[in-house]
Amino acid sequence: MLAIAVAIAYFLAAQLSFFLRTRPDAIAAFWPAAGVAAGILVGLGPWARLPVAIGTMVASVPANLSGNWSLSTSLVFALCNAVQVLLVAGLIERYFGTPFNLDGLRQVLGLVAAAIIGTAAAAIGGTVGVVLIEGSTVPALTIWNHWLTSNVPGIVAVAPLLIGVASAVRHPPPRNEIVEGVLALVGLTALSGLIVFLPREPRSVVAFVALLFPLLLWLGARCRPVFAAAAAFIVAVTIVWTTTFSIGMFDEKNFPTAERAPVAQAAILAVSLCAIVLASLFSERRASEERLTRSNMMLQQERNDRLMKIDAITSAMVHEVRQPLGAISVDGYTGVMWLTREPPDYDKAQAAMARVVRDCRRASEVLESFRSLFKSAELDPQPVDLNEIALGVLDVLRAELNDHGVVARTELAPELPLVPGHSGQLQEVMLNLVRNSIEAMDSVTDRARVLWVRTECDGRDAIAVSVEDSGPGIDSGKFNSVFDAFVTTKPQGMGLGLAICRMIISRHDGQLSATAGNKLGALFRFTLPIKSGCSS
Repeated sequence: MLAIAVAIAYFLAAQLSFFLRTRPDAIAAFWPAAGVAAGILVGLGPWARLPVAIGTMVASVPANLSGNWSLSTSLVFALCNAVQVLLVAGLIERYFGTPFNLDGLRQVLGLVAAAIIGTAAAAIGGTVGVVLIEGSTVPALTIWNHWLTSNVPGIVAVAPLLIGVASAVRHPPPRNEIVEGVLALVGLTALSGLIVFLPREPRSVVAFVALLFPLLLWLGARCRPVFAAAAAFIVAVTIVWTTTFSIGMFDEKNFPTAERAPVAQAAILAVSLCAIVLASLFSERRASEERLTRSNMMLQQERNDRLMKIDAITSAMVHEVRQPLGAISVDGYTGVMWLTREPPDYDKAQAAMARVVRDCRRASEVLESFRSLFKSAELDPQPVDLNEIALGVLDVLRAELNDHGVVARTELAPELPLVPGHSGQLQEVMLNLVRNSIEAMDSVTDRARVLWVRTECDGRDAIAVSVEDSGPGIDSGKFNSVFDAFVTTKPQGMGLGLAICRMIISRHDGQLSATAGNKLGALFRFTLPIKSGCSS
């Protein structure tokens, strides 16, 4: 179907070309058919090579026969026309890739250069056909020049429109741009019709360009290149029409018959290049503005992320340090109380002071954990015993467990392999998970408040640690969202604990998840890789 469509369009465009010939055996002065084939192939891409080449060759033969060329010459022309289109499209694909569009000056200049190179090469074959087959006495260089000057304006005037249409189909312009572009094209069409009524003198050309340029500038500045290409095509058709029928500015009184075709070629080429170059320059400017806007947005987003990260670090440190500081305050007050009794109870005071020392060390470990968590340097892993961390966390939170009426039960795998990591950070994870479970069970009044802490092998290359409670559980639709930053169900919560836990586990190349418990409550489970095999 594409080959048939190309053949029909090529044949109709070729018929228009023969009107501009100064004599029946001359090369057509304007060959828009080349622009039709080249525009379709460049716009659609490499997959359309074969159907476009076939359609071009099939249409070229009857078109040239109707132009009074012999069958042999028409076949040579058909082959040259197909080669020309393939060369132009091949050069563009080679240096610009696909899909191709005209949204930059480099692309416009590339299209013009490809049109000149491809046409110049194909013109050699066409010249050979005219000289050897037709026996023309016209100098070969003149024939070659006629082919070049007729095909290049045809490609420059027509191909950008088809390339722009293909680009607009892939990325449709906004509705308001379409409306504005169509209105401008209607105005330009009406202005082009004034050529017929302008005085028949050379200065009319200057007046026409002066009237035409503002509309081309408007289309280039406000719309995509396809609209400027459409404007150039409309002007090219108008010039061909007025030249063909010798009316308006391009009639025989202003320009002799021998000069009308070159003047029309120059006018078509000048208007087309002006339109698409303007459009490409404005398109580059719009693209630069969009890149600058995106860069500013990214910089602002990065700034906001950094501020949020600082806020998160500060909030997390406050969140984690508050517990050992509170414990230090309570144990210090308890120690003073035992010392002021009559008689003083030095054993209990000593135990309280020991807890103060332990909590001070705990606060120091919290700060060190956060320093290592958020700094850019890589974590220096050390062997960590997860069973030891689990028991240590339960010991630290023993008072909280008693105050909340929670019974802690452990199921720790014996001879558990060590994991590489940061003991302080992993202790933070366990503390957060156990403390969350304790607080979650505050609302439970109809059953025992039980906390299970388990460690086990997860296959042969990982260890799994789970914390399960008998609390109200978590909504099944929120198992993933509970790990988002600043998401919390606690009235005084900051929503950072679980987010930091997942960050820590991720830094240790592990995974942290939340699911429903075996019966009631919630189950938090994280796995960490190990270096040595885990025995089952």
